[in-house]
Amino acid sequence: MSYTPHDVVREKDRLLFTPRGKWVQIVIYTEKCISPKTTLDQFTQTKKEKQIKKGRQPKSSKGKGKTHNNQQKKNTKGKKNKSTKKQTPKTPVEQELTLEEEGRYVALDCEFVGVGPGGYESALARVSLVDYNNAILLDTHVKVDTPVTDYRTFVSGITEEHIQSDTAMDADKCTTLVAKMLKGKILVGHGLKNDLDVLGFTHPWCDTRDTAKYEPFLKKAKKNVLSTLPMPRKLKDLALTKLGREIQKVGESHCSIEDAIAALDLYKKASVKWEDTMKYKANRTREINCQ
Repeated sequence: MSYTPHDVVREKDRLLFTPRGKWVQIVIYTEKCISPKTTLDQFTQTKKEKQIKKGRQPKSSKGKGKTHNNQQKKNTKGKKNKSTKKQTPKTPVEQELTLEEEGRYVALDCEFVGVGPGGYESALARVSLVDYNNAILLDTHVKVDTPVTDYRTFVSGITEEHIQSDTAMDADKCTTLVAKMLKGKILVGHGLKNDLDVLGFTHPWCDTRDTAKYEPFLKKAKKNVLSTLPMPRKLKDLALTKLGREIQKVGESHCSIEDAIAALDLYKKASVKWEDTMKYKANRTREINCQ
């Protein structure tokens, strides 16, 4: 039986090795009940229609369907993975304290005037203490025994009337009172060495939280500077970058209460990691002393 090219449909290809040592492609055709007038395109079209009626996808669209389904599966897998991922709880930044523990914290800030030649030596002119909840414990001006050569009003806000008023405390009484109020407390502040030097007493290092010395608050040394040690940042810069708070505005004098509260809030923001560091240092100190 002879067929025209439209009467047969190509089924599969095979390779045959001939005696001459060459591979020849053999095409096998199978007989289909197609009228001579039916073309190959018409036959494949009818085949697609039958597949659609049976609920199957035609061969030409199977690839697209698979890719679409695969994409859907990937999307759903991604959603499942996102939802099933364990969300690690964030470590608290600020420590939770009892009322008794809060009572141990006191923030200090002082303002000075210049005495001596050129006003380079500092003398105590104002002291401010606030508690953990920013309540004012002490805020007083201090009488200066030696002649003031520079009031530093543009920074300190101190004038002659402040330190000569009747409400200003004597220097000795003030330092005694402050030392008594800080005994057994955790002292918070910025640049506390300057404050304590002028007050005339020290405070235990393990109970001191100085935002000017806390390593994460320090700035890296510049490349063109000989020293590679990190440098302390200004309280004004730390308050702006860490707290989003503007203090010590240009053209305005400093407020010791405002500065003490800013230092305390900076400590609170990093208190958990800070206290872990202090515990480690205290333990290491004990181990070294016991050796």
